[in-house]
Amino acid sequence: MTNPSIHEPGPSSTAMAILFGSILFATSSLAARTWLMGDTRAMKYACIPKSNEFEHDSFISIYALLYHLSVFGGILLFAFVCEYHPPFPHSDKSYDRDEFWFIIVLLGIVSVSTMKRNEDGGKGGGVDGEMMKRSLNEGKEEETKEKGIDSIRGSTGSDSPGLEDVNLIDDDMKLSSNKHQCSYSGAADSTKEFNPSNNDNPENAVLNRCQTEEWKGWMQSMFLLYHYYHAEEMYNSIRVMITCYVWMTGFGNFSFFYLKNDFSFVRVMQMLWRLNFLVVFLCLSQGTSYILYYICPLHTYYFLMVYVTMKVGSHVNYSRYGLRFKLLGLALIIFMVWDVDSGLFGLFHFIVLGKRPVLGATYGSMWEWYFRSSLDHWSAFLGMVFAANFPIISLFYKKVEAKPLMQQVLAKGVVGLGLFLALCMWIMVPFGQNKVSYNATNAYFGFVPLLSYVYFRNLTPKLRSYSLNLLHQIGKTTLETYLMQHHIWLTSDAKSLLTLIPGWPKVNMLVVTTIYYLTSRRLYKLTLYLRGMLLPDKNERKCIRNMICLFGIILAFYVLALSLDTMNLSNLKSIAVCSILCGLLLYQTVMDGTWQSYSDSLPSSPDADPMESNNSSHSNKPHLVESPIAKISPPLIGTMVLFCVGLLWQGMSIHGAGKVASLPASCEVDVNKGAWLPMNGCSEFQRGASYRDHGLDNIGTCHGSYVWGWNTTKSNTLCRFSHRPTKQLLNTLEHRRLVFIGDSMTRNVFHAFCRALGDATAGRYDATVAKHSDIYKVYGSTELEFKWAPLAVDQVRKFQDVIQTPRTSDEADLLDPIITIPAPDEENNPNQTTTNANTNTIPKTRKPDLAFLGGGAWDRLHLFSTDEDQKSHRLQVKELASLMNDAKLDPIQSNQIPTVWLNPTTIHTNALMHEDKRDHMKEENMQTMRDIHAELGVWAASSFLLDGVSFTVDRVQESYDGVHYPHQVYDAGAQILANALDWILMPFSMEEEEDHLQKKLENAPQPGKMANPFLGLMMLCFAFIGLFFFDGLLGFTYLATLVVNGVMPNDLYEEAFGPLHKKMHLPPIMLDNGSSGNSSAAFYQNEGHVPENHDMVGLLAARGGAADDDDDDDTFELVSSR
Repeated sequence: MTNPSIHEPGPSSTAMAILFGSILFATSSLAARTWLMGDTRAMKYACIPKSNEFEHDSFISIYALLYHLSVFGGILLFAFVCEYHPPFPHSDKSYDRDEFWFIIVLLGIVSVSTMKRNEDGGKGGGVDGEMMKRSLNEGKEEETKEKGIDSIRGSTGSDSPGLEDVNLIDDDMKLSSNKHQCSYSGAADSTKEFNPSNNDNPENAVLNRCQTEEWKGWMQSMFLLYHYYHAEEMYNSIRVMITCYVWMTGFGNFSFFYLKNDFSFVRVMQMLWRLNFLVVFLCLSQGTSYILYYICPLHTYYFLMVYVTMKVGSHVNYSRYGLRFKLLGLALIIFMVWDVDSGLFGLFHFIVLGKRPVLGATYGSMWEWYFRSSLDHWSAFLGMVFAANFPIISLFYKKVEAKPLMQQVLAKGVVGLGLFLALCMWIMVPFGQNKVSYNATNAYFGFVPLLSYVYFRNLTPKLRSYSLNLLHQIGKTTLETYLMQHHIWLTSDAKSLLTLIPGWPKVNMLVVTTIYYLTSRRLYKLTLYLRGMLLPDKNERKCIRNMICLFGIILAFYVLALSLDTMNLSNLKSIAVCSILCGLLLYQTVMDGTWQSYSDSLPSSPDADPMESNNSSHSNKPHLVESPIAKISPPLIGTMVLFCVGLLWQGMSIHGAGKVASLPASCEVDVNKGAWLPMNGCSEFQRGASYRDHGLDNIGTCHGSYVWGWNTTKSNTLCRFSHRPTKQLLNTLEHRRLVFIGDSMTRNVFHAFCRALGDATAGRYDATVAKHSDIYKVYGSTELEFKWAPLAVDQVRKFQDVIQTPRTSDEADLLDPIITIPAPDEENNPNQTTTNANTNTIPKTRKPDLAFLGGGAWDRLHLFSTDEDQKSHRLQVKELASLMNDAKLDPIQSNQIPTVWLNPTTIHTNALMHEDKRDHMKEENMQTMRDIHAELGVWAASSFLLDGVSFTVDRVQESYDGVHYPHQVYDAGAQILANALDWILMPFSMEEEEDHLQKKLENAPQPGKMANPFLGLMMLCFAFIGLFFFDGLLGFTYLATLVVNGVMPNDLYEEAFGPLHKKMHLPPIMLDNGSSGNSSAAFYQNEGHVPENHDMVGLLAARGGAADDDDDDDTFELVSSR
């Protein structure tokens, strides 16, 4: 069956290469044209961090867009090269628990050293903090802004409103003046006295911006290291972190829609752009599927859920109970779709989701999406509930902290005790389960550690006032780091490691991590910059126009690439020609439409201040006459730039390694070449692992252990030999039958192959089992069979039986012993068990997919003493070679059977136990047999020769009886064979592929399998408590009312929401009796009085406004784990 995890670039990759090649050509040509004029205004404008609305008739606006698209295309090309043409073969992951935790602890220590006080509350500092910051920086901002406006007006030759708002300031000034930036001011720390008990400080806000970025930062670090080291034991913890991110999506988007009441098309498009811009172009350029990067569709899905919920019946959003009844209705829908096996999930999603396997969805996108969404189907909703009660939570903290110290301790302590007990119960029961069992419960209990963290992280004003800046910075780019880990930090869709410095894994990790992080940061800024240009605020017409143009351009280039693919012209030369032609057309179009007005605005002197160009009359400027060289050279320079990029790409494709895929047949010359390497059992790693995992304090035997490894091959051979783990090998051999025919050497390789498939007991010493018997085993859908045939005549007879009369079910019953071992299911199959009902089903007839033969030792020992015996033996060997050749070259492809011949292993002559063996079966005699097999055509007739000498000669002294070796030696031979299967096995026919697919789909899990009505009802109860008891902590806040008065959440509604609505100019709160609040609320609304110390007002306001920020990401920034 075709493996959906192995993919190659297709027409979409070609389309992206032509598209960005054209853009690069045009950008280079335009830059050269302006530079040859001695004018750098457009290049300076493109380097301004703040983007402005795209103007199609402005040269510098077009150049800025093309420049940033060129950088974006360069990064996509870099990711493509890392994936498909890396300088060295990708490395396999390996888990070192000590190193994993060392990095985490080191990161924690370094992060603590970056602890700073949140000077402005970290984007959650609130309106008051924002106003204070504005007043402090007002003079500097206005002065800088005016200069920027003047300079840009002079550059464009127009008064375009979209370009007049540009602020030409450097990054440092922008950091201190941007209204959403979480600023850390050392001067403020030294001059402003900090009072932890002062609840009015914006940095004391509950769940402030810096804190949520820090939260995302440490979770992102854990998640990335989990993937890098394949730390499977951390799976449950990572699952909880994903729950936190989905919860933030519900919390942040609800806050925005509540405060802004903005349900415009522009808002939706801006959010969809932020979530999907990069992933769409990764899918197109890499040839991958959208579901592979499942976190993006996951958060897009839940964003739309929040949007629809708040949009429908938005007139009740400011009613005390209207909004809560609407959210309760959403909870009931979630319950019916995910917690009840009602078929609603399939009914709602069958139009866009299929059941056929695709990359990232082994059982089809329908099941994959059901599985992914089920894991956190309550998380976004609980985030919405928390946001709906957030002002009350903030007021609760404020009121408690206004109490005497003892009452504070009692109130916070009793709530903390309740959450701590719930957390302990969660750790002991759900969290301690295995991976599959935990998946079934995460959606229902994942909120326990989440709410516990939120509560304890905000327990005191001082805790809320500080954050770790390093983690804050990491948390700002979680979406980009999540996506780019698939192709830069990791490769092969996050299954292997990018290697730039082979042989130095830790140094390589450091170098690759630096490149990966800087690239992710650049992509983060590019995404926001391009969003600001193409999706300007409050201009729906331009947003729609720009999106139609973007989709139209992509479609046009895809049609062009599809045409090239149809004509078999998808090569680098065709891509280069098309890029130059399209780039030349784009260049000329820009020049014809905008160049004249741009050149007319050129300052009168090259040394003149560009900010003064607007004050100069055009009549006073000398008429600029461009030389022919200035007109002709730019396209030539663009061609040169494109040629250099193409040359680099071509060089990497020729000399670099390839993507992790099946090995080509040319690797046969190297697969048997390797050596045994001694391992130091007393190394620091081994001693640490022995103590941690086995309780061994000291190691007694440091030497005597070996590992097999292949010789280094050139990267461009694409021969990336590697250890094939059980799961991968089972996938390779799915629906395959392998028959081993031969002597005890062959039987030992058979046992080693069974061990490679996960059968740890294969080959164990058991005197109760008949020594020379046939063996049959089943591993999932893979059948392995050993037939005892020590002599050449036996091998001929049994091989002939196999290829002429396929085994029947009756014959299979006679095989002794029959052992059935289930194959491990996919990680996302909740029905994974220790048995497999299908493994006992034996097909009535089935030809072998591979025949493995070996022999020669018994012939040399028993039937080689006379000339007649030798002649008879040679005839049998010739017959065997003929049969092998006929099986391999059968004119009917479906009847072809690949064959593997085992070249006899090295004989340890001095260890042979009997004199007749030492006389007739010593190493010199066995070398004669090897020569005979080669001479008579056995080697040539075989599809592959497994050279037993290559993996035994270095361990010959360990042959305890002169013939046989320890299991580990044969395991090396099994791994050589496992790698060779990539080119040995014949592909299935289309009919077989379809038949296997149908069987797989019949046994595949179906949506609804993870439904749990009982736990769903429990979540409905929690939802009811959170909504109608006005408690974001789902009832735990009420524990404080047992020890202090005046903190009952349902009594704080008007006091919490009245000032919020007043400050944010929202409609007056609507109470259940239709009035607009009680006397105090009405007083706030009518008199304009806002009570003091309401820090949650500013925080929630900033939460909602965060989505409009172009220089910092918002609460909806994402990351997750597979």
